[in-house]
Amino acid sequence: MRPAEPNAPASAVVVACEVMKEELTSLAGSRADRFRFVSMGLHRWPARLKEELARLIAEDLPDGCTALILGFGLCGGALNGLKAPVVPLVVPRSHDCIPLLFGSHEEYLRELTKERGTFFLSGGWLEGERTLLSEYRRVESRHGEAKARRVMAAMLDSYRRLLFITTGHPRQDALLLDARRLAELLDLPLTVSSGSDLWLERLLNGPWDRERFLVIEPGGEIGEELFSAPAAPLQAIAV
Repeated sequence: MRPAEPNAPASAVVVACEVMKEELTSLAGSRADRFRFVSMGLHRWPARLKEELARLIAEDLPDGCTALILGFGLCGGALNGLKAPVVPLVVPRSHDCIPLLFGSHEEYLRELTKERGTFFLSGGWLEGERTLLSEYRRVESRHGEAKARRVMAAMLDSYRRLLFITTGHPRQDALLLDARRLAELLDLPLTVSSGSDLWLERLLNGPWDRERFLVIEPGGEIGEELFSAPAAPLQAIAV
């Protein structure tokens, strides 16, 4: 008999990347006060990101909390070695947040099959710190347009298109204009593709099926190999 898939409790605390802030809080409703968001800028330094996540995981949890959810993929190995606190630690089985915004690995891989050299964008990514567009503007203000274009071209030399994932972000129309501006600056085509909130909704509300989630029991440790290994039988947890 297959083990029961654990359901997400309403009392779970969520530690998540700010790239998905709007999407997650819109799904959370009255539970939005249970979030602790982390700057996307820390992705540039996986060791620092890991330190920040370890600090947040170690913080005292509110009374009645029965699970801690991480709104992250493996993110360059930043989650490797993190330990579950006194409650189960729930993690999407994904290497980064792009499949989470698409709603599935399959849709993400379908886009990569169309063009391996795809640079993915979302509303939350474009609003974050040190994005391509903000970097372009920084270099342009110091060294002029020609230098800024050369720097951007060198940074994205291996990419052949930009793809903007629509997620219902509240400032999506304005951010899509930013994506079009970035595509013009880089002289790359821009594709717009619809995302899905299916995976994020399951992350918050369950059930946490073993194909898409890791559930690390209290005191257990996240292993990088778990993100690519076949899903192991999952024991039900009390919530």
